[in-house]
Amino acid sequence: MGRVLADRLGVPFVDLDARIEAEQGASVRAIFRDRGEPVFRAIEREAAARVASEPGARVVALGGGTVTDTATRRMLLARGTLVTLHAPPDELARRVAGADDRPLLATASDTTRVLTSLLEERASAYAECHARIDTRGRDASTIAEDVLRVARERPVAVALGERSYRVEIGSGIASRVGARLREAGVSGIAVVAGDANVESPWAASARRYVEGAGLRAASVTLPPGEQHKTIASVERIWDAALEAGIDRHGAVVAVGGGVVGDLAAFAASTILRGIVLAQIPTSLLAMVDSSVGGKTGFDRAQGKNLIGSFHQPRTVLCDVDALSTLDRAERIAGLAEVVKSAWIDSEDAIATLERDADALLAGDGEATMRAVRMSVALKARIVAEDEHERGPRALLNLGHTLGHAIEAASGYTMRHGEAVARGMVAAVRVARALGDARQDDERRMIALLARLGLPTDPERYLDDTALAFVGADKKRKGRDVRFVSPGAAGTVGLRMIAIEELQRIATRG
Repeated sequence: MGRVLADRLGVPFVDLDARIEAEQGASVRAIFRDRGEPVFRAIEREAAARVASEPGARVVALGGGTVTDTATRRMLLARGTLVTLHAPPDELARRVAGADDRPLLATASDTTRVLTSLLEERASAYAECHARIDTRGRDASTIAEDVLRVARERPVAVALGERSYRVEIGSGIASRVGARLREAGVSGIAVVAGDANVESPWAASARRYVEGAGLRAASVTLPPGEQHKTIASVERIWDAALEAGIDRHGAVVAVGGGVVGDLAAFAASTILRGIVLAQIPTSLLAMVDSSVGGKTGFDRAQGKNLIGSFHQPRTVLCDVDALSTLDRAERIAGLAEVVKSAWIDSEDAIATLERDADALLAGDGEATMRAVRMSVALKARIVAEDEHERGPRALLNLGHTLGHAIEAASGYTMRHGEAVARGMVAAVRVARALGDARQDDERRMIALLARLGLPTDPERYLDDTALAFVGADKKRKGRDVRFVSPGAAGTVGLRMIAIEELQRIATRG
């Protein structure tokens, strides 16, 4: 299949085992026999890294054990498109019958049993990929077509072992929700949760796609807006699911912005102690941030997102067609999270945003997809490393400590992205006072936010009411808060700072 795919793409084909044999002057089987599997795996790891760093596109056929090394697997996920080709053990046994180049099967009396055991041992590693393609009973040509489609679409993988999922980004892809639910093992009821702003056409379409996959769709329409991000809205989803007779083979499908996504995700995490969640974000903010990573929750009077859980989706479908009906001000507000992601990511990411700023402001589709993919890829990498925010995931809160305070003080009448933009400006000013940022960094951040139509005036909103909300921040520890301090683009750090000190510096400007 690899050679067929390479021919279609017009690129070189590399068989990693053959490359190793040429470099080592010995067969893979001989290396296993004479030097042992640990030595072979070290050789394989180095060979994979060299192949991945070579210039130009290529198709690489990996050994069955190549991706069992975590560092190698994550490197391949970051640098290319990693596809797992699946077949049942009995079919695999037929394919390798008589082959003498499979060292782990060389002495097996029952090849099917050994392959079954290997697949079970490697299930977590094989799940961390951009796509899993069933190859049973199929020829190389049709398999190559599927792999080619994945490579062209460039999904983002969130690598969490057997709970891994992919984020698909493109036009018209919301129609895949029924198929993705089936792949996730859903066979019962899917509750489609949206709000009044997305009922037509997006939530209604999602119900049709669910039913088109032979599943039963129930629905719940929530009142829109952050002011309705409450336990009462969660109860509406709970009741819709329970009244429909949902069981543990059911799902919740979130169709909407960040509010709907967080509420539906929390409901999914608690219905029958956890059922499948699918996310179809319809706002830019939800696409680039809240739909990915598994955070769920709702607000309380004391602050934003204070009650919640972690519950990863099984699929995320970022259909950029949904942005065509999004209010322009909402779309622009979502760009604040894009700037946040780029500032955490790298100098290159910020430079790309600066080049794309006018196109993003105009709603250009290609520029928007670049921004979504960059943001999702950054979040996927961080979540894979720190799912439950005990370390680097906290960096994703850049601009949110003071931004959430500003948003809460407004009674949630301010758009989240507008509050985050103001929070980022406040954060870089605090970082300057702490010696983490230069004046040029502050000027650059403000200039980019302003070019994207975002507000840069936190000083108007950091009053006593707003600052009081810092004391209820989720990231606090006693009277200290974990503060994300931005420096130059791509340089962001974490500091524990006394709440009173942060309040003092923030108001000093």
